[in-house]
Amino acid sequence: MDITNHQNTETDLKEQYLQKIVQNPSCEQNYIELGKLYIIEKNYKEALGVYESLLKINSANVQALINAGSIHFYLQNINKSIDYYTRASELETSFTIYLNLGNAYAELGNFDEAMKNYSKALKLEPQNAALFSAIALLYQDNKDYVSANVFYDKALAIEKNPETYLSKATVMMAMHVYQEAANLLLKAIALDNTFVKAYICLANCYSSMKDFENANKYFEKCYEIMPDFYQAYVCHGISYSDERKIDKAIEKYQEAIKVNPRMPNAYILLGNIYVEQQKYNEAIQLYEKAASIQPNDAKTYTFIGNTYYMLGDLEQAIYTYRKALKADFKNQENKLVYLEIIQEYIKRKSA
Repeated sequence: MDITNHQNTETDLKEQYLQKIVQNPSCEQNYIELGKLYIIEKNYKEALGVYESLLKINSANVQALINAGSIHFYLQNINKSIDYYTRASELETSFTIYLNLGNAYAELGNFDEAMKNYSKALKLEPQNAALFSAIALLYQDNKDYVSANVFYDKALAIEKNPETYLSKATVMMAMHVYQEAANLLLKAIALDNTFVKAYICLANCYSSMKDFENANKYFEKCYEIMPDFYQAYVCHGISYSDERKIDKAIEKYQEAIKVNPRMPNAYILLGNIYVEQQKYNEAIQLYEKAASIQPNDAKTYTFIGNTYYMLGDLEQAIYTYRKALKADFKNQENKLVYLEIIQEYIKRKSA
């Protein structure tokens, strides 16, 4: 379908539903359908406005509550999404509502409330792969990898899904069981040979096993599928660093910066290499670039402060450590280093 014609069709549909709402404001389904059209075009503000209008007419419209909650969840307004889902749950017993509530509480890191809602969903649909995967992820986020594996296996027993194989593989990698992780990732790729996230994880997995030949092969596959995949360049650079091929690592970090100059990781990693090579001024320039992208990151200022200290510029080191402490005042290690640098600065001045 021609894109322009498709957009015109959606616009016409919106106009039709708007007219229907004007003509018959009590017909609730028209609001639901109009909201869906706004969601399709990612106009979430308008969609929320439509659902709020409907809820003023009927505060018990469950679909409007669910849809509004889902939009807020997508926008990371998690507490608002919980409010809408909870209101829906008070009106209707629904697998979808309990699953969504579980996901929202999991996003907040509230294990008990998440599991309580997942358990309610489990009673309604005891053999649902998506639910088992959600429970597995909850355990994974809480570093209970054994339980996570159990639930990923339950999900895979119902549905062989590449995303689930990938998720289980990340658990195995966290447990440093790299060969098993690689086997799972190969299964994911067998189901979807364009699954770029599986390729990059597989490359990282082989890199962790010091099998750099296979690591390089799968990084190259990432570039074939997605030439502007920033994370692939960064991870490939780390792999080359582990292989002690520093020149190639530098090339990959530089390529990553070209692909996305608004991401800080490559600047920092390249800066770290320059520090090792005692190219302190070049490193500081890179760290400063990263700090301009993420001005509230204490770790970046710590890197800058350390580099100034290596240069012997204690005044700039103190100034930068103050920025690090402002970003993270509770960091005890930074406090100790800051005090040590001040003491050394005073001794020098006294001398």
